[in-house]
Amino acid sequence: MSTGDDICGDGGVLKTILTEGDATQGTPPPGSKVTVHYVGKLLDGSKFDSSRDRPGFFEFTIGQGQVIQGWDSGVATMHKGETATLICRSDYAYGERGSPPKIPGGATLSFEVELFSWKEARKEKWQLSDEQKLEEAVSYKAKGTAAFQSANFAEAQGWYHDAADLLDGELTPPEGREDEAVALRLSCQLNEAQMCLRQSEWASAAAVCTSVLEREPQNVKALFRRGSALSRCADYAAARADLLAASKLDPKSKEIREAFTACKEAEAAAKAKDKAFAAKMFG
Repeated sequence: MSTGDDICGDGGVLKTILTEGDATQGTPPPGSKVTVHYVGKLLDGSKFDSSRDRPGFFEFTIGQGQVIQGWDSGVATMHKGETATLICRSDYAYGERGSPPKIPGGATLSFEVELFSWKEARKEKWQLSDEQKLEEAVSYKAKGTAAFQSANFAEAQGWYHDAADLLDGELTPPEGREDEAVALRLSCQLNEAQMCLRQSEWASAAAVCTSVLEREPQNVKALFRRGSALSRCADYAAARADLLAASKLDPKSKEIREAFTACKEAEAAAKAKDKAFAAKMFG
């Protein structure tokens, strides 16, 4: 689709492509769950919402009325990896009532949307038996690994997350596969955290690792990855605690030692910057 196109034929949604995506994979069909980031603004440029201000991505199912009509129409025309601006007329957004207090009635809205991936419609978790959940989780992990090997980190993260989610809660695996289910969930969560780190999604990485550590407080990989994420969030005390614990559990790991040193250096640099700023302000 060319830039500046009217995708509804009546001016309801005007789309401008900012970054071209991968056209070879087509567009998300109705019923598929899409993974996006977005920034929503009024036409005067004031931001009223952004998924980038929160951990993780935003997901919704195409054609199910879960989002405004402008999104259902606009995102369905996008390719994987594409970033586009969707200008949504009020009747394709929140209508005459708006969405107080940030969105006035009758407002035309501008959304910058980046489409990372989508998943075809599939059975809901509650529709699967415990054995089917385990088999699906194995399949999802394999798809996540394939996406990772193709450097599609957002897609890989989604598959790993969904695999772990299938194994969450009250699950009774088939006899003899109990250990497999536990190991699979652990592996998928650690992989998900790594994909978050690859995308600089620091808060999400820390949250996933925390979930692992609630069950396995001495998991080295979870401590290391959470410590790395917290360091990038400037939560240096917590980061040092995690990395020190990881180093004690695996004293031969050069990677952990280097992360601990980098954390201390970042903390020192931050303190020096704060001191210099205070001296400038009050000196």
